Amino acid sequence: MTDRRAAEIMYPNQGGDWKIELRQQPIAHRGHAFLALVHKGQIVRELHGFGHSRYTGRQETLAFDGAHLKGTESPPDTLGDTKSIGVVKAGSQAEIGKIWAKGAAAASAITEGNFDYKAHDPSYELGTDGGQIQNSNSVAYTVAKAMGLAADADRLLQEQNESRRFSGWNRDLLDPKYKRYVAPPVFPVQDAP
Repeated sequence: MTDRRAAEIMYPNQGGDWKIELRQQPIAHRGHAFLALVHKGQIVRELHGFGHSRYTGRQETLAFDGAHLKGTESPPDTLGDTKSIGVVKAGSQAEIGKIWAKGAAAASAITEGNFDYKAHDPSYELGTDGGQIQNSNSVAYTVAKAMGLAADADRLLQEQNESRRFSGWNRDLLDPKYKRYVAPPVFPVQDAP
């Protein structure tokens, strides 16, 4: 019989060389959540949601409402200095690779779904669910759910008292019952001098 630490008994999915971490990029008192594929402490790939300009197609650091919300799989350090919230799943390369592939497929489905980006809603600061927020955190939640890891991610956020940091979390963009945000049309200015 092997000697196992209490953490391994309480959280049996935390062993293995390959891990999926929930990570964040702090943005003032809020944050950008994403998932990272980690091997022996080194980030190998990242899954993000970003707004992309509908005019240029370029990724925007701070996207405007109505930008194209895309799920993106990228090399490590897309955002530079980020912080780990915690490990949501660990295991063998084969096991974690299968789970990661489900997340990457969900990210692609989000991109193909042509969602409009909506960064934030002031009502969120008053304690509501934020109306129709549909942003990078919604992508992170949807990807985690597709991987079967949303409950583990929720647990990590609750344990660290971070549940309200990520506006747009708990929105499954790929749920057929999800009521998507649609940005109002932008009309060209016709009476400018």
